[in-house]
Amino acid sequence: MTVRTILRILLRRWYVMLLVLGAAGAGTAYLVAHADGVYSTRTIVNFLYSYESSLALDGSVKDDDVIAFAGAVAAEVVPGRDAVRYAAGDAPYYGAGLREGVLVGLVDYGNQWTPSYGVAAIEIQIVGESLAWVQARQREALARIEHSPYVIQQPGDITDLVPRVDPLSLQIQHITPSRTALVAAIAALGGAGLLAAGALSVGVDRLAHRSSAPEERTS
Repeated sequence: MTVRTILRILLRRWYVMLLVLGAAGAGTAYLVAHADGVYSTRTIVNFLYSYESSLALDGSVKDDDVIAFAGAVAAEVVPGRDAVRYAAGDAPYYGAGLREGVLVGLVDYGNQWTPSYGVAAIEIQIVGESLAWVQARQREALARIEHSPYVIQQPGDITDLVPRVDPLSLQIQHITPSRTALVAAIAALGGAGLLAAGALSVGVDRLAHRSSAPEERTS
């Protein structure tokens, strides 16, 4: 099929081109409308004995029993929520393309194949489209940890544990795409729209010729 033939098909099936390019344009408009970014936070809650300093590098923070205890508390904050696994344990939650969500779990130093929980610390990752929404979800998550039944009635030989929030981790960041990334995304959508429109136009033209072929032979 020559370039001239393809151009004739595109002109003949202009309505297909218009429909597909219109859908691509709507997708591009949606992308631009939501290019104002998201708000994100990664809040850390350490579990320490009341007599320990927040700067302690050993002790309860690295105790296996306390790590398991912190994991039980984390599971109660957002029950039934499957964790998003990344190649790196410190990858941001919004890296999965999410614009709104809450992920709570133990701090993971592993990867998507082998998690590694080396400290008794809960990580609260929140991403949302508004600052107020992220702040509200952050307060709710911290309140659930503080009032968790595990924390209030500590089982077995684990007693006197206190959840302590890392004050620096309370910060909420505004994540916005760079202008270069936005232009690249728009160009990619435009290119994909043109390719899809051309392929669909050719397909529709072939189907139209096949359906009309029997009528021509019988006439």
